[in-house]
Amino acid sequence: MSELKLVNKKTLIWGHRGARALAPENTLLAMRRGFEAGADGWEIDVQTTRDKELIVLHDLNLLRTTNAGVHPSFAGHGLPLPWLFTLKELKKLFAGIFPRRLCPLKSPDKTWLEVPESVANEVCIPTLDEILKLADELGLWVNIEIKDLSGPVPADLKDDIVERVLSCVGKNLMQDRVILSSFNHSYMKRSKEIAPEILTGLLTEHKFSGDPVMELAKNKADAWHPGFRFLTRDIVRAVRDCGFAINPYTVNEAEDMRRLVKWGVTGLVTDSPAVAAGVISE
Repeated sequence: MSELKLVNKKTLIWGHRGARALAPENTLLAMRRGFEAGADGWEIDVQTTRDKELIVLHDLNLLRTTNAGVHPSFAGHGLPLPWLFTLKELKKLFAGIFPRRLCPLKSPDKTWLEVPESVANEVCIPTLDEILKLADELGLWVNIEIKDLSGPVPADLKDDIVERVLSCVGKNLMQDRVILSSFNHSYMKRSKEIAPEILTGLLTEHKFSGDPVMELAKNKADAWHPGFRFLTRDIVRAVRDCGFAINPYTVNEAEDMRRLVKWGVTGLVTDSPAVAAGVISE
């Protein structure tokens, strides 16, 4: 696998949470489906467990994407927050749940994926280590979003989150095949202080009132990861002209993809890698 280049002749396809339209998000099954659909890499979300293991999970609670709300081992804990549990405890959960609006199964009311026994182990909450090993096996790149844990997470679990992510990347020899990103820009600044060779991207909401070029320069970042809805050709051009990559999220409609590719974005974060592959090959 070659070194990750954020700016290429071809627009990169980043499978959002693996391939969220094809399998339950942020599971190993979603990663494999994203690979099969033509993704160049995956966008994943990383946070911590009580025993300081790095897990791949988007929400800061377990209710939407797992069966923690009905699992007997998680009863009596109030809102099930991932950092209240050990990795061993979290591995008991089933994470094969589709959002109804994305569910590809025939029944529109069905939210639970019927998983063949042969892949049942691929719909539990994975660790970052497991994801990086699979990416290495399949020859894909990984966009690691470090979740903003600056709120209620205990200090001993969050203060070294950047260091732990970088350590896991180094252990797997994936330094030249990952980009770290976060809405918490101080994490990305910290990453550059520790490991300046690791690529970083700044995440911003769809409506971002700041100057992306100034923000990128201030944090020594390599890429801007904005919500795509309010992007304009001029903003994309300004960011690109200053030497930064731009990988907007979450772009699922072919019409939006065509427009953004024409404007010069360097990558598309999408739930549907196959749709993006079709657009890019036109």
